[in-house]
Amino acid sequence: MSSPASRQRADRLIGLDLARFLALIGMMATHVWAFDIATGGHTPITEVLSGKAAALFAVLAGIGIVLTSRRDLAAGSPAAARLNLFGRGFALLVLGLTLGVLPGGIYVIIAYYGVTFWLAIPAVTWRPRTLLVVAAVWAVVWPICSQALRVPLSGVDSPEIGSASWFDVSSGGFARGLLLTGVYPALTWIVYVLVGMAVGRLLMDARANGTLRRFALRLAAIGLVVAIAADRLAALLLGPVGGMQGIARAWTGGLEPDPTTITAVEDALAEGMYGTSPTESFWWLVARAPHSGTTLDLLFTIGIAAVVIGLCLALGTVLNRGWSLALLPATGAGAAPLTVYSAHVFMASVGALIAAIAGTYADTAWLISSPQLWLVHVAGALLLGWIIALTKRRGPLETLVHAAGRALTVAAKGPERRAADGPHQPLGTPRERAGRVSRPRSPSA
Repeated sequence: MSSPASRQRADRLIGLDLARFLALIGMMATHVWAFDIATGGHTPITEVLSGKAAALFAVLAGIGIVLTSRRDLAAGSPAAARLNLFGRGFALLVLGLTLGVLPGGIYVIIAYYGVTFWLAIPAVTWRPRTLLVVAAVWAVVWPICSQALRVPLSGVDSPEIGSASWFDVSSGGFARGLLLTGVYPALTWIVYVLVGMAVGRLLMDARANGTLRRFALRLAAIGLVVAIAADRLAALLLGPVGGMQGIARAWTGGLEPDPTTITAVEDALAEGMYGTSPTESFWWLVARAPHSGTTLDLLFTIGIAAVVIGLCLALGTVLNRGWSLALLPATGAGAAPLTVYSAHVFMASVGALIAAIAGTYADTAWLISSPQLWLVHVAGALLLGWIIALTKRRGPLETLVHAAGRALTVAAKGPERRAADGPHQPLGTPRERAGRVSRPRSPSA
């Protein structure tokens, strides 16, 4: 009988699971280790990870879309692949709206992911080049359009919607928030998903051709170049070209800014935005502030995501059985990211409630933001990952989302398609079909 580690390595790209785990614990850090309790300021870990962990999660979601749709596409049923994606997106939206009801300071991303899945439906059959071209064009054009569309909405709070919840559904800005003005606007984040889909298609080709390690290292190298180029271009445009001065003048009503104003702008750029760039100056569009959704922010975070994914994939190709077993809790958590993320949001809400009920901030503040709280959440993720890996099953929420997608897929199969499937074509042995570990899932599903 094969060990969990050997079976996992044979049937899954554990490099992707490891990358998902890194994205998860990175987001946990930005959620529960976000600020220093003593000073009230942001922690260095937040400044390092802000915007990058969530972007990595989104790119991995795009890869997951490719992995979950390949079976239907290989069977010649793109309609089934699209319906599957629609069902998965709907399940994510419902789950996200439910998690959004929980108290606490976490901006839950899941509902926005559901909408990006819907936006990605037309792209299910696109080739990698088409996906990358569309993503590149949209990354340049959309931030400009977004700022123009939001100018008339200057009186609307930013973000208009944070953690989208059932309480927001009846509001007039619900759809607008999910698409344009929310903290993770789907029309911006679709860029990450399209890039992830392109990477996923190229990844599958490399795996089939036996060139996975070469592809992984090339992906990491390209990502590093893109990230450095975006960072240096932003520094050039904000510095010598005059972007920083332009933003500061907008803050002072056109007057020459003093050093205090310049410092305030620098602090704002370092701390980041809430899904969109401010509208008072077009110079914001050349910044790469975290979560600003500008072109350079998108390119920088995509580059970082490519580096992480490439290195994790390369590492996955050289891990021996011992290392695979040692990493099993981490890769198990990465194989069930939706379950782990949701458990993290729930536990953070419980901690916030305990701190609020206790009423003694000095004693309970660590339950809101602290390194020890982050370690507790990481330990919980590893425990969940170990349990899931031992059971050789999907996580419970991954199972739910998978079922939602497959339920709609059945509707796309006519009598001819079902006859073509036949009783002689099920994939794998009965035991493999029961565990179904051979089909990698998306990081959000």
